Amino acid sequence: MEVTSSNFQEVLAELDDILKNASFLGIDGEFTGLNSGPDAGAFDTPAQYYAKLRAGSMDFLLIQFGLSVFTFNKETNKYNQRSYNFYVFPRPLNRAAPDCRFMCQTSCMSFLASQGFDFNKLFKLGIPYLTVTEEEKLTKRLEEKQKIKDETPELIPISDDDRPQIEDICSRIEEFITSETEELLIEKCNAYIRRLVHQEVRIRWPNKLKVESRMDNFGCSLAIQRLGTKEEEEQKDTLKREKEKLEIKQAVGLSILMRKIADCGKLIVGHNMLLDLCHIVHQFFGHLPESYLEFKTLLHSLFPKILDTKIICHSPQFREHVPLSNLNVLLETISKSPFKMPEVESVDGRSYSTLVEKCHEAGYDAYITGICFIALSDYLGTLQTPEVSVVLSDSPLLNPFLNKLIIARLKDIPYINLIGDDPNPSRDHVFHLTFPKDWKLNDICQLFSPFGGVYVSWLSDTTAYVGLNRREQVNAVVKNLCKTSAYTIQRYAEYQSSLDVNISTGERKRKLSSFESVPAKREKSSLAMNGVKTEQADDGWKVATGKRRRKRKGYTDMDAAHESDMKKAFAEARSWE
Repeated sequence: MEVTSSNFQEVLAELDDILKNASFLGIDGEFTGLNSGPDAGAFDTPAQYYAKLRAGSMDFLLIQFGLSVFTFNKETNKYNQRSYNFYVFPRPLNRAAPDCRFMCQTSCMSFLASQGFDFNKLFKLGIPYLTVTEEEKLTKRLEEKQKIKDETPELIPISDDDRPQIEDICSRIEEFITSETEELLIEKCNAYIRRLVHQEVRIRWPNKLKVESRMDNFGCSLAIQRLGTKEEEEQKDTLKREKEKLEIKQAVGLSILMRKIADCGKLIVGHNMLLDLCHIVHQFFGHLPESYLEFKTLLHSLFPKILDTKIICHSPQFREHVPLSNLNVLLETISKSPFKMPEVESVDGRSYSTLVEKCHEAGYDAYITGICFIALSDYLGTLQTPEVSVVLSDSPLLNPFLNKLIIARLKDIPYINLIGDDPNPSRDHVFHLTFPKDWKLNDICQLFSPFGGVYVSWLSDTTAYVGLNRREQVNAVVKNLCKTSAYTIQRYAEYQSSLDVNISTGERKRKLSSFESVPAKREKSSLAMNGVKTEQADDGWKVATGKRRRKRKGYTDMDAAHESDMKKAFAEARSWE
């Protein structure tokens, strides 16, 4: 169901009971951009990855939010689902409300346009939102405005230059009082003239007239009206305050729904959902904390039960059956053996169908995520003894996957753990290398050639992480490569200890692949995911290797040979505790 500001309040009321009875919620988001900051490196820590995500992605907007509510029906032994596609845009309530500035990434906007995204609907009818802090500030300003209105301000002397205009306005007011006109509108008044008119009306016609400021396309005007009886004015004042409260509620908009989702405590399911959750927290609850540990604590306190379907796809139980975890490919995968496409009951006017593809519409992607989650969960049941036909969202079989968020870019750390320590693989075989600016991949490879193949993760034009394929060669590297002035080499742990984890900006990035690797002996399968080459490691985790870099000046055949073979990945011990 499409939801805009015109029908949002109706849908919000509808969702109260639906969220209360839900089994789990599927979510998805569409954005004006993905990243404007430094790229994540293969050997970043999760804290560094988060810092780069926070610095490079939060200036973009989540402009479409998809919510698919799945409820298990015990009588039919099936799920039913209601799906909603919310258009989201922070239109300001008034001049006192936040006037948001945001960035756009041309590739993302062009892609959304190619998918039929309705930008006119977004800007005209997008649902606004406010964080709790912004809501409190707006409410406080209205209260202060009312307080000032009730007080008697100090008199302002009228200058000789302004007096003719004020006298002219007062003459028009005199004529208005004796006429039968309901209202006198005085247009194009600046703030100073409006203040003087308020003052003169109180002095010359006490308790007879009221003056209101009104905004229109041509500026601010004054509306003069006659005062009614005391009871009538009290009733009008009450209605006005209620209207202002309603306007604030409408300005809070989608944030109200997000608070309801957080309060309901239901399992929230997404696909590669770290960025979605960061934007949800940042836009609807408050700025993301600088501290990585504070971020994990905050996110878990808001959404205590999170499940990323990519975590399931990359786990050992599924490695043979899920070659690619791209969402639309995953839908095709779960429709075939050994999986089974779940039968989900639809609700008229509130549901999508797998028969009508609407990829990259947030509501549809949230629905597909839920469908895939059910199929993956049920497959877990077939691995049990005795077999479990239906694995519900609260099944203990899902516990190993809860509250873990996939990290696609880090080579040997597959996920963030929101309720415990993150995976901590050994990186004793990794070195930080500083070298002359004219060095190329071939130069680094030749430097390390006596010690076997290496895996290079560029950090800048003059720095990179270099990982040894043959870990037993670490001591030999330290002994033979550390005594020179041509370059500087440090152990990974030593270099990390010198860094500030809270990265807000990055060094100028090298215009090439984030990951480049050197030929290795061990062979593995090479896959393609979303146009990005990936590697299938022995434990089932896919590691993004990034786009192939453009040829630079001095680019050699040796460089091309090294780049053409990127099949080596480090085998790290990982467990599902």
